[in-house]
Amino acid sequence: MKSPKKDTLSNDYLKRLNRLLSENGTVMFWVIFALSILTSLLLFNPRISEGGDDSTYIIRAANLLNDGVYPSFQGPMYPMFLAVVMSIAGIKLGLLKLVSLVFMGIFFYLFYKAFKERIEPIVLFPVLLLLSVNSYVLYFSSQTYAESMFMALIALFFVLFFKFLDLQKEGVPEISQFLLIASVMVLLVLTKTIGIGVVIAVVLFFLIEKELAVAGKILLAFVLIMGSWFLLKGVIWGFDVGTSSQASTLLLKNPYDSSEGQETILGYLNRFVDNSNLYLSKHFFRMIGLRSVDALLLKPVLTVLLYVLFVFSFVSIYKKNKYLTFVAIFIAVLLGSTFVILQRIWDQYRLIVPFFPFMLIILVSGLVSLFRNKRLVRFQFVVVLFLLSTVLFTASRSVAKTDLMTLRSNLMGKRYKGYTDDWANYLKMTEYVGKKLDEKSYVACRKPNMARIIADGKKFYGIYRIESNNPDILLQNLKDRGVTHIIMANLRKTPAVCNGQVINTVKRYMLVISKKYPSTFILKHTIGNREPAYLFYIDYSKKSK
Repeated sequence: MKSPKKDTLSNDYLKRLNRLLSENGTVMFWVIFALSILTSLLLFNPRISEGGDDSTYIIRAANLLNDGVYPSFQGPMYPMFLAVVMSIAGIKLGLLKLVSLVFMGIFFYLFYKAFKERIEPIVLFPVLLLLSVNSYVLYFSSQTYAESMFMALIALFFVLFFKFLDLQKEGVPEISQFLLIASVMVLLVLTKTIGIGVVIAVVLFFLIEKELAVAGKILLAFVLIMGSWFLLKGVIWGFDVGTSSQASTLLLKNPYDSSEGQETILGYLNRFVDNSNLYLSKHFFRMIGLRSVDALLLKPVLTVLLYVLFVFSFVSIYKKNKYLTFVAIFIAVLLGSTFVILQRIWDQYRLIVPFFPFMLIILVSGLVSLFRNKRLVRFQFVVVLFLLSTVLFTASRSVAKTDLMTLRSNLMGKRYKGYTDDWANYLKMTEYVGKKLDEKSYVACRKPNMARIIADGKKFYGIYRIESNNPDILLQNLKDRGVTHIIMANLRKTPAVCNGQVINTVKRYMLVISKKYPSTFILKHTIGNREPAYLFYIDYSKKSK
């Protein structure tokens, strides 16, 4: 007798894995969650970051707490939250970093809760596993950047928004649901300005779904709550508080040189192309372990490949899964806005980290859908091997970044262990200033916010650029601000390379003045033999002579 025809589904590895993961989903999640916490702790960095922005958030929180200064730049919500923590415990860097770890844990839990019954396990669990061992993402578990809070809020938004969509199927959502969604959107905007893209994505989604009334109600609720916030802010801090300096900077061709003028329409198109190549072909592939951490070469073919896969994913899920449809719109709006708005010079992978998990959701969904084609079903093992490979490559890089001896030293009080000589000497000098100079002294330096934290709250004046080539103007600028000393360090331009090339803004600032008044700066203290930091006293009497 003729044997029955072999069922093609016998080769459907994805279907079998879906069933296996679904049956053990809860256990799988908690194992992955524990792994993410363990990886975060192994990668934990109790030191202040060399980046500078993280210390800036802390200082804005301190200025709000101590002087009532509204933290207008870069989004006020995160500094406000830090100010609450600091009002209880003071500026405890370790505690503030642990808060970021808590936010990251909240993100993992809410991310899982949002998607666990709405997408296939074969998509959700590989993404969660990749995130749980990803040093690029978990770096923010121990940094006082706004990213971990922003990611937690995004995940909360998805939980509430998906529930809102479910309630829509059952009937008309109550007004409270509209207000709740709008409130979280306001929090996102106040945490990071790019959060306004979430509002655009929501409205666009309901317009595509031909739900004009729903789109209008959510937008109205958002405007009412955001308007209430601006009114409250105006009453407390005044209606002229806050500037558009961040927005105006983004309009410039060169954020560091306004003389080059404002960006053109063609320039914004070029930004989109350049940033697409930069963040997709370089940073994204680094983050999934498929390009070297040192890779600098941009590969447009990889960018095009990702865009093609994204479009295929959107087509394959459109009207089949409304949750994934919204995620795709969310990614298109938020990443598209990021690529158009930002100047190419920023080149910081952290700018796409909050969207990275959702990019993975869409792209993995696309791969799974592609290999469900009858012609490719027998090759589904390729998808499984690919996902496992990215997890293994990513995990191996996280292991390589683990430095338990340095972590141990930092926790035992050796606060400069782990820094290169240039940073160690600079930070030691700021500590010296905090301990040895009197309260009337006011010191200028390149990284004033970092210096203030190391110096236990002592304020520093920041020199970020040279405003004039006139020595009298520069010297008068320091005198008018009451600056008594200046730190000249040897901070490397390329952090990993000691080749003599340093960030020389302060040195050039002093050089302009010294050419006319050579005895103005008097060396008072030096720290370090290699890549030293110098403290100079400023003798303004030399100018009068």
